[in-house]
Amino acid sequence: MKTKNKNMVWEIIKKELRDIVRDKKTLAMMIIMPIVLYPLMIGFFFVFSDQQSEDMATEIMNVGLTFEPTEALDTMLTEFNVEKVIDEKDNLHKDLLNGELDAYITLEGNNYKIHYSEEDMNGMMASGMLEQVLTMYREMIQTQMLTNEGLVAEEIFEVFTIESENVGSTDMFTSMMVGMIPSMIIVSVSLTAVYTAIDMTAGEKERGTLETLLTFPLKNGDIVMGKFIATTIASAISSTLGFLSMYGMLYYLSKELESFTAIAELSLQSILVLIGLFGVFSMFISAIAIILATNAKSFKEAQNATQPLSIVSMIPMFASIMGVELNKVIALIPFMNISLLVDQALLNKVDMGCFWITTLSGIVYTYIFIKVMSKLYKSDKILFS
Repeated sequence: MKTKNKNMVWEIIKKELRDIVRDKKTLAMMIIMPIVLYPLMIGFFFVFSDQQSEDMATEIMNVGLTFEPTEALDTMLTEFNVEKVIDEKDNLHKDLLNGELDAYITLEGNNYKIHYSEEDMNGMMASGMLEQVLTMYREMIQTQMLTNEGLVAEEIFEVFTIESENVGSTDMFTSMMVGMIPSMIIVSVSLTAVYTAIDMTAGEKERGTLETLLTFPLKNGDIVMGKFIATTIASAISSTLGFLSMYGMLYYLSKELESFTAIAELSLQSILVLIGLFGVFSMFISAIAIILATNAKSFKEAQNATQPLSIVSMIPMFASIMGVELNKVIALIPFMNISLLVDQALLNKVDMGCFWITTLSGIVYTYIFIKVMSKLYKSDKILFS
C-alpha cells in the first residue's frame, strides 16, 4: 500500500513538472532570469565600473581660477589633466551651475577655497583632486621656506611616518557585488515558487483540471506532497542555476579585470552549506507560495495574493546594505537568515551554529505549512473559494 502511495505521489510530481516545462512564464523565471538576466546585470556593473575607473584616470577636469597661478601650481594642475579658465568669481560661479565647469578656486589672502557642487559626480571628483594638488603645492612651498632657512625639510616633516594596510581580501565594490548574490537568489527563487504554485493551484482551477484530479482515488496528502515536491524541485533548480551563473560571472570578471580583487574559491564546507540552505529555502518558499495561491479563484487573483511574498523577498537586500549581522536570533528570521548565511559561505566564514538554527527552524516552518496545505486540500472549499 505504501508503495502504491509513493507511486501516486511520483505520478503527481511528474505531471506537475511537465506542466512547469510547458509553461513559458514559469520556465523563464526558473531558468532565463537566474542564468541570463542576473549574470548580465552583474557583468554590466563590473565592466561599467571598470570603464569608469579608466575614464577617471584620463578625464580632463574643467577648473576655474580667480587668480593667475604660479608656474609651479600651473605645472601641477597640468599634470592632473586640468584645463584652466581664469575669470571673475561671479562668472565662474555661473559656469559651475551651468555645468561648464567642474569646480573653481578662489584666493583671498592665503586662503585657497574650492567651490564645487555635490549634485555633480565630476564636481566631487574635481574637489578631491584639487585638494590633493593644493596640498602638494603647500608642501612644496613649505620645503622651499625651510631650505632657505638652512633646515632639512624631511627631518621636520617626517618626525614620524604613517602607513595604512588593507587586511581585507576584497575591495569595496567586489564585496558589494558579492553581497548582492544572496538577495538576487532569494528574489529569483521566490518568483519561481510563486509562478509554479499559481499555475498548479489557481491555474488548474481555471483549466478545470484540479476538480478532475480531486475526483481520482488519491489521498489529499499525496496531492499536497506531489505539488509541494514539484514546486520545491523547480525552486531548487532556480537557486542552484542562479548561484552558479552569478558566482561564475563574478569569479571570471574578478580574474579578468585588474581593478577588482578576486573572490574566494569556495571551500567544501561552504559548498555543503549552500546546498543545505538552497534546499531548505526552496521547501520553505514553495510551501508558502502554494498556501497563498490555493485560496485564489483565478490566476490574476493568485498573483495579487502572492505579491507580498515577492516584496518580502527583497528585504534581505536592504538588510545587507544596512550592515545587519547574523546572530542566533536573526538565524530564526526567514529570508534574512538565508541571505546572511549565503553571504558568509561566499567568504568561507560560516557560523555553523547559526547554520543549524536556520536549517532546523526552516524545516519546522515548512512542516507547519505542509500541515496547513493538507487542511486546505481536505476541504471542498478549495474548488469554490
